[in-house]
Amino acid sequence: MLSNIYIKNFAIIDEIEIDFFENMSVLTGETGAGKSILIDAINVVFGNKQTKKIIRDEKKDTEIICSFEIKKENIIKILEDKDLYVNSQCIFRRKINTKNISKIYINDKPVNLNTAKQIGGMIIDIHGQHENQLILSSDEQRNRLDNFINIDKEKEEIKKILFNINCLEKELSDNNLSESEYEDKISLLDFEVHELQEDVIDSESYDKLSEEFNKLNNSEQLVNNAKECLNIIESDESYNISSQLSQLNKNLEEIRKIDESSNEILNQNVIIMDQVKTLSKMIEKYSDSIDIDPEKLQFINNKILSLNKLARKYKVNERDLSEILNNKNTQIQSLKKNKENFSKNKGEINKLLNKYHKIASTISKTRNEKSRNLEDKITNQLKDLGMNNCQFKISIQTDEDLIHKEGYDKVSFLIKTNEKSKLLPLNEIASGGELSRLSLVIQLETRSNDDCETMIFDEIDTGIGGATAEILGKHLSNLADKTQVLCVTHLAQVAAKSKHHYLVSKDKEISSTTLKYLDNEMRINELARMIGGVKLTDKALQFAKELID
Repeated sequence: MLSNIYIKNFAIIDEIEIDFFENMSVLTGETGAGKSILIDAINVVFGNKQTKKIIRDEKKDTEIICSFEIKKENIIKILEDKDLYVNSQCIFRRKINTKNISKIYINDKPVNLNTAKQIGGMIIDIHGQHENQLILSSDEQRNRLDNFINIDKEKEEIKKILFNINCLEKELSDNNLSESEYEDKISLLDFEVHELQEDVIDSESYDKLSEEFNKLNNSEQLVNNAKECLNIIESDESYNISSQLSQLNKNLEEIRKIDESSNEILNQNVIIMDQVKTLSKMIEKYSDSIDIDPEKLQFINNKILSLNKLARKYKVNERDLSEILNNKNTQIQSLKKNKENFSKNKGEINKLLNKYHKIASTISKTRNEKSRNLEDKITNQLKDLGMNNCQFKISIQTDEDLIHKEGYDKVSFLIKTNEKSKLLPLNEIASGGELSRLSLVIQLETRSNDDCETMIFDEIDTGIGGATAEILGKHLSNLADKTQVLCVTHLAQVAAKSKHHYLVSKDKEISSTTLKYLDNEMRINELARMIGGVKLTDKALQFAKELID
């Protein structure tokens, strides 16, 4: 709800500040007083109007402040999401300096034009000859029809279904693979795993294999070296180690005969002789164990060559091939699981789509059936408001392949305002007054809890009077039971239905617009002026009292 507006140095306004209240308020005054300037100021603060040529005194800054009390949950939520919410208050402020540089603030935080327009459009719906009314939007027209036929539950189900589908499709997108791509990847990995399994061994086994290859590859040299060692120990020649030790032993025995203290040396030599015999047997046994097997050598060589080839292919060391094999087995299991999830998600998406189509079909059928009732209601009410030859029609175009949160249908409101004209979309209507009246009737029939906090009507009474004007005033008053209504009017019958009355006048001395709240007596005088002109007659005053009563 608009609770206060402050305007300084704007158009023909020097400086004004005024409070507004719930229910219905009217702004009246003579032609040229500046009644529509207030609506222009609101449009400027919302970022909906160009700021050029609106500054009254180019040497002074222009400032517009609109204060709102917010109750609608959808507006509170968007303010919270943008970190702009402060205790049910929403204060728009726009300041334009002398260089025509402007900034917009919401609750003292700077915002861009798009944010101001978005939030402003949710708070106030302005219906005037030059404003871009919500009702001209195809989406808004569909929402109006849906409010009338009450399909909130079905639409909420569709939103949940599409949310779940989006989540599942995101999972599929994150995997970035199709079902056939899963098959190809798994098939390739299976081939690689089979290839690796034939040859790959762990690092410890690879070290043993390398040792065995080295031994087989040098077996002849090992045998020759072992034989040479045996010759050094036991050859028939006198210089072999065994002979030398025997000769040493004889000499030590002779020494002991003379000097028994050398006995320990003799014993040590005996031990060495025994050790040499043992060493000789070990070398002989080792020599016999050496396997000279060309076929086995060739087999191991081929095995190592295969491992070398695999290591080059996968760009790792031969000892790391077992880890590559393990990783590929893990990848296969992961892909198979993802493929299973892929199939499961695709199946779940298909189930959700079937459910969506069932609900969307029901919604479309309901829209087509019940739209006729709304057409008749609106057409009849427009006739009551002086649009006697008017026909209102709702066009529904259905695309059963469309996947959308609103279902299959595109809804368009069509109207013809006289018998000779054709049914045309609302945005092709020439008269702002007719469009405002049409919007008023639509709002009365289709209003929901998420609609704007405030509605402003300008030039809604163009071309009507008498009983029709009184009906219009009643409609506005009825609408004001559900939302705050501000109406700029020239008709006393409309103004009399309001709870609050403001007089817009122009101070001729300073050529500036002023705004004044009228009490009961001043209100009667203003209504009498609207009825009878400048001179207030007794009859005009009496009629004004009767209108209020």
